[in-house]
Amino acid sequence: MKLGVIADDFTGAVDVAGFIRNGGIETIMFCGLPSYEDLNSIDEDSAVVISLQIRSCSVKSATAQAVAAVSMLKKTGCRKFYFKYCSTFDCTEYGNIGPVAESIMKLLDSRYTVFVPALPVNGRTVYNGYLFVNDRLLSESPMRFHPVNPMTESYIPTLLKKQFSGKIAVIPYKDISKGSTYVRRKLNEYTSTGVCGIVIDSIDDKSIRIIAEACSENDFLTGGSALAGALASVLSNSNYNADGHDNIPFRDERTVIFVGSCSRASNIQVNNYIVAGAPAKSIDITELIKDLIEYARKISDWIATSSGSFSPMVYATKSPEELDRVNALYPDYDIAALINEFFRELTCLAIGKGFRRFIVGGGETSGAVVQASGERLFRIGPEISPGISWIYSRNMAFALKSGNFGKDTFFLDVQR
Repeated sequence: MKLGVIADDFTGAVDVAGFIRNGGIETIMFCGLPSYEDLNSIDEDSAVVISLQIRSCSVKSATAQAVAAVSMLKKTGCRKFYFKYCSTFDCTEYGNIGPVAESIMKLLDSRYTVFVPALPVNGRTVYNGYLFVNDRLLSESPMRFHPVNPMTESYIPTLLKKQFSGKIAVIPYKDISKGSTYVRRKLNEYTSTGVCGIVIDSIDDKSIRIIAEACSENDFLTGGSALAGALASVLSNSNYNADGHDNIPFRDERTVIFVGSCSRASNIQVNNYIVAGAPAKSIDITELIKDLIEYARKISDWIATSSGSFSPMVYATKSPEELDRVNALYPDYDIAALINEFFRELTCLAIGKGFRRFIVGGGETSGAVVQASGERLFRIGPEISPGISWIYSRNMAFALKSGNFGKDTFFLDVQR
């Protein structure tokens, strides 16, 4: 295969797979670690994305899963590897981006790797080593209040210093603007002095393309989906036409929407869906705690009997203030874990009632839904919006959305 990618969550995997597909390489995605037989059956001109759930788990678990996935890819003959993480560098204070990157470097005997989280099309840029969300520093954006991984620092070398043991350097935009040959020269200069983690500025798609050209011969890169897509474009020499694969299976199947994300974007998207008159139910935490299974059955009956031009939505989305109140009210419960368990149960019940299309908001929720579906191998379909594509298994279709992605009217638009 041309490129092997591991992604740190399910929506991230869909995100990067869509960019690689648009870059000109047919892309297959696996939910969790695939078998050697499944991987070995993939066409040599294709790319493989393995979606793991390693963003916020323990460092030990994250590195073990990552090494297992890369080892499997390597065993099947893959020679170019990519570690995809969130464009807002979303992780815990001491991992898992740095530890996973270092563990893969050790496995592949790589002298260095680059860190390029930027996704300019969605407003994520890096300048002088600082990560911006639109016109704000990361630490001044809504990511500062992320319920799982609050991001209170914007300078990527500072974020990396607590989780990456190697020497770190930055290649600023003024060097990127001089072209790929100059960038390649700067990479060699830094690595000759012992630098093994290089943060590269990227403020637009042109700079991302320059970085991809400069790093096209590297065996291991890390970053967001933009660099992976540009790398696919550089590596592609096939006649693969993504537009020729845009038939949409399961178009007329029953659809349901689950939203677990509490991001600012998700709050707006859910509210707009409700205002439009769509059927929607907020998860009742009291009933959830009282009897999760019985509550899931009750909600599954509701979605099965919902009618109208809009699909039913079940959501756990709350404002930061509401989230604080819920956590204060139930201090002895892991509410986030209970909600994901609820969505797993609800997915199984929905499938039993004939639902075959799932639109899901939030990385953790997407992981819960896909795992509950039992589906493991997916073809990447047409892009809905940057970073969000339809994916298809043999039995059903999914649109998996990172909490921060999508237009304000996403849940209305995706059904059209």
